[in-house]
Amino acid sequence: MGFLNWFQQQPSESDSQLDLFNSSQELTKHERVDGATVYKDFQQSMLDKKVSAEGRRKAVVAETQELFDCTIDELYEGTGGKKGDRASLPKEAQKAYLVNETIATHRINDSECSGSQKQRDDQVVETVRETAERTRKWFPW
Repeated sequence: MGFLNWFQQQPSESDSQLDLFNSSQELTKHERVDGATVYKDFQQSMLDKKVSAEGRRKAVVAETQELFDCTIDELYEGTGGKKGDRASLPKEAQKAYLVNETIATHRINDSECSGSQKQRDDQVVETVRETAERTRKWFPW
């Protein structure tokens, strides 16, 4: 199935407006996707799998280590970024997070997480780590 077939089968996220003849006309909702949107979806995928706050933190730590071969603090300090503000990171670092978190979100959503809290956390952290390991190969560093 291609994208258009998939898209057309999704539930409608539209509003309507009246046209000149007072007939209701569907308006498809469109939203610009940026790093903040992708990060929010990534976090939501972990929340949906009931990953703890500590597990979500560990997932981002593992992601950063695999993608950039450094800690979060080292990434921000080494690039002159403002900690906690991904928009202050270099464009290539933002792209790497965006690509990885898009793929990781889909992999998390498709995974079966079960067991204790620690087991669910560990399963998601490992999924994010594996995704980042693969994603890094697409970047020049």
